[in-house]
Amino acid sequence: MVLDARTYLSSLGIDVTDAAQPVIGRLALAGEFMLGGERGVLLRPKRGDVSDRYLELLAGEGYAFVIVDGGSYPSFYARDEGGLVPVRALPVAERSHFPSVGVLGAWGQLIHAAAGHSDATKLGVAQMVARLDGDEVFGPDLVRPTGGVPVSRLGGDESVAVEPLRTAAALLAGFRLRPNAPEELVRLVVALSSLLPDKGQFSGLTESVAPLVRGHQLGARRLLVSGGAGAEIAALLGAEGTIFLPAELRLLEPLLERMLPSVERVFADFLQSNLDGSYDGVIVVPPIGLQLSGAQLARFELSKRGGKVRSRVPTELLFIEHALAAMADGALLVTVLPEGLLSSAGHADFREWLLEHVRLLAVVSLPAGTCLRGTGVKCSVVILRKPASADDYPILMVDVEAHDLRGDIGAARSKLDDFLEREVATCA
Repeated sequence: MVLDARTYLSSLGIDVTDAAQPVIGRLALAGEFMLGGERGVLLRPKRGDVSDRYLELLAGEGYAFVIVDGGSYPSFYARDEGGLVPVRALPVAERSHFPSVGVLGAWGQLIHAAAGHSDATKLGVAQMVARLDGDEVFGPDLVRPTGGVPVSRLGGDESVAVEPLRTAAALLAGFRLRPNAPEELVRLVVALSSLLPDKGQFSGLTESVAPLVRGHQLGARRLLVSGGAGAEIAALLGAEGTIFLPAELRLLEPLLERMLPSVERVFADFLQSNLDGSYDGVIVVPPIGLQLSGAQLARFELSKRGGKVRSRVPTELLFIEHALAAMADGALLVTVLPEGLLSSAGHADFREWLLEHVRLLAVVSLPAGTCLRGTGVKCSVVILRKPASADDYPILMVDVEAHDLRGDIGAARSKLDDFLEREVATCA
């Protein structure tokens, strides 16, 4: 991912205007900005960097900051006693803005470079935790190459590449990192998930689909079960409850502890857990395409459906059965399922079983490849309410188109909210 200067400045809430003097010597100025009451300039040279002579000219014109676009990360300069000198990022004192997707993408690339062949995810989590716990370390002085903060205070150790680690920390230093909204937590989780060595192994929801699996209708006490680490985690921001993730993702725990302080974190096999039926809302993003077989199936009703013992059952179905046991009557379940489970003749028994236990409220069909990171599976978001209903009832069916994914998902969320509000009023 390439981080250009305008994206970086926009993420900081800094406007870029036309340069008062568009050319200095042979150097074209791409724009100007203000930071801390001082002028900065944006450059896009056709090749190479900016020479010392031009930096002297820019300093003479009163510029305190210079950003040069080029490569995957801009070059930065800031004024000190000796003129304009290289820095790692702009020295931003007021951290009021949350990092954008572009900024977090550039940060992730720097973390990868710092980690080398070691665990980039672990290093990324460690740096974010260090940033959250030690704001005084991530001050404006960190941007200067002379700012030799020990790598141990930036999340690293002796095995990391020091300069990329410090540059990554300097990039974060100008931003507020504690999320105030679900969309911001989504950005952090997706940025960390992109550092996983095998993104398909622990696939979570994409950022675009996140609005479909959160909503106030889920209630105050929530259970989130996921086979990966994706945007679904944002559904727990500000809520109480429990999150189940695979044991291999325990390295995320220090960050989740700080982001979701009222949520119990469990890193274990969800299908082996014993939960009481007290959750107001449940979100299930099961691992896709796996089968459970052998003695592990004995405890599941679905393994005996149709009067015969099945030797294999898709894991997605078992996650649904187990999640229903954790739900209080009247609770909602939001899940993501491959469309084959919802439509193929081979899974008709599952659909019959499901309608015997819950009321099917809504199905949102998504384009292939848009739901889960690292897979091209066509999925649907399915919303259920426990218990089942003996009467006929309406079901909301929504198709989301690929050509206007963002707009269609926003419209689908609005339809879901309206439909669920009427459902709540009917059941009251």
